[in-house]
Amino acid sequence: MNIKVTDKIDQESYDKIVELLIDYNSSKTQQHVNEINKPIEIIARNTKNEIIGGLYGRSLWGTLEIKTLVVKAENRNEGIGQKLINEAEKEAKKRNCRFISLDTFSFQAPNFYEKCGFVKIGTETDFPKGFEKYYYRKKI
Repeated sequence: MNIKVTDKIDQESYDKIVELLIDYNSSKTQQHVNEINKPIEIIARNTKNEIIGGLYGRSLWGTLEIKTLVVKAENRNEGIGQKLINEAEKEAKKRNCRFISLDTFSFQAPNFYEKCGFVKIGTETDFPKGFEKYYYRKKI
C-alpha cells in the first residue's frame, strides 16, 4: 500500500473518492432512491451583471444542504441573503425536501440564520480556536 499526502487536489483522484462514497451511501440508502439528489446554485447579480452574492449546496435524501452562502460586504443588509434563502427554500420544496440544513461559525451569520427561521441543533466549541461552529436546520 502507498499513501500520499499533498495540499494539491488531483481532480481525477477526487472524483474517484467521491464515486466510492456515493456507491457506498447508495447501498445503504435504497429507500431514498426516488428523492432528488443534485446540486444547487443560486447567484445574485447587480444591475451591472456583477456577482454580489450566491448560494451553493445540494439536495440529498430529503434535505437541502447549504454549503456556501455569501453576500458581498458592500451589499449586506439589503435583503439579498434573505432572497437567496427564499429561493433555496422554494427549490427545496420543488425537490420534496423536508429540511434545509447548514453550518456557520460564530463570527459569521448565526443571527441572520435564526432570523430566517433556522434552529440551532448543535455546537462545536473551539473551532476555530476561540470561536464556535453552529449547525442549523429548518423544517419546511
